[in-house]
Amino acid sequence: MFAKSCLDLWKEETKQTNNIITFCRDLDQAMGNGVSVGLITEFCGPPGSGKTQMCLQLCINVQILPQFGGLGGKALYFDTNFNFDPHRLKEIAAACVRHCQKLVQIHRKDLNHLIENLTAETFLDGVYYKHVSEFSELTNEVAQLEQTLKNGEKIKLVVIDSLSFIIRNSIESTLERIRVNHRLLTQLHALAQQYKFAIVITNDVTTRIISGESASVIVPALGESHGHKINQRVLLGPVSSQRAEAATDIFVAFVEKSLYRPRMAVNFQISAFGIRGVRNK
Repeated sequence: MFAKSCLDLWKEETKQTNNIITFCRDLDQAMGNGVSVGLITEFCGPPGSGKTQMCLQLCINVQILPQFGGLGGKALYFDTNFNFDPHRLKEIAAACVRHCQKLVQIHRKDLNHLIENLTAETFLDGVYYKHVSEFSELTNEVAQLEQTLKNGEKIKLVVIDSLSFIIRNSIESTLERIRVNHRLLTQLHALAQQYKFAIVITNDVTTRIISGESASVIVPALGESHGHKINQRVLLGPVSSQRAEAATDIFVAFVEKSLYRPRMAVNFQISAFGIRGVRNK
């Protein structure tokens, strides 16, 4: 009657290596070896917390060849709030080129032919960009994405930065927001499962009043129903004020929801090279 057992599913999961690394080892491990293909990963936080920087880094890392730990695919970037910066993307790409060259020089000189013509421009050419200002425009683009994938385009990452911004600025009714958001994420998730790509969205934070109390808490936007559609959620923010005095480019990533790991918080750094781990001094 049943085609698969839980043992079959476990074996399939353990064999999968289709993850996109962030270049922060601690964060990758906290998420289950990086951003997973076939799932929806959300980076949530206030402005300046590193959400867009994380998306740009992933757009580069997804293109790294499998021989160097990447997927060798392309990225599709939906920008809703003009957060995308091609100059910053090129800076991150140039650092990745140097990283691959260093790997070859130290560990795999036999693979030098694979990176002989690798440049920052090569990475930029592998990121497709689209600005969308209305939610209806985003849904139309996602509908066209299916045909693009059927045509054989090797897209391994779809980014929506920011999903909450376009929903909250395009749709007034709360019930309508829930409905269209649920439909969009369901469609995207089904495509991601079928064509084996990762979905990364960014979300803002908002204030919620605690019922029966005068206190309030900071929570991810779009509500609890949206949270049920997310497979992995990572909250980003600055480190404590004491640590921030020493290094303003150090941030904290709290993995609030994950299919693979318990909740945990790790530090990461945003440098001129992109996302990196924090070295212990």
